[in-house]
Amino acid sequence: MDILAGISISGLQTFIWSLALGTALLLRFWYPRKLHWSALGAAGVFAAASIGAAIYVLANPIDPRWPAGAPLSAPSLSATPLVGDYLKPLDVVMANVIGGVNDLRGFQQAVPVALDFFTMAGWGCLAAVPLGIFALWASYREERWRRMEFARYKSAVEELQQQLRDVQRFVNYPDR
Repeated sequence: MDILAGISISGLQTFIWSLALGTALLLRFWYPRKLHWSALGAAGVFAAASIGAAIYVLANPIDPRWPAGAPLSAPSLSATPLVGDYLKPLDVVMANVIGGVNDLRGFQQAVPVALDFFTMAGWGCLAAVPLGIFALWASYREERWRRMEFARYKSAVEELQQQLRDVQRFVNYPDR
């Protein structure tokens, strides 16, 4: 069963954009402090969905959604007087050849539509590069901030432990 059979080309493009936006919102609500990773995930989903749509178009070249024109048909030679009975095998061969030509024409008409989706995927990958660099930079900065905060906490704990030892010495608390 073909799930995407009832969706037009513009509907498929809208579906891809909606899927990317939905992914961005889902990731934003799931990880509220990681906006950069949400944007990168949405760009990745956009590129992957565009590639999937292009592969779908190429897998279904004979589809009424991509304009293929009227299919060609082979003339029947078996109805020819006197020699029609001898030309029946040629009718089968011509029908197969014309079927192949129709398949080729359908594929030729599906390729530009698929290339549009591949172009969308390329733009998604192009957007993912700066988003990925920004996400790495933001993660590095956040990790550096966490290390500095951990060092502050560690020095505060060491200072409090030293103060506790000083108080223990002052009150002659027995060592363990």
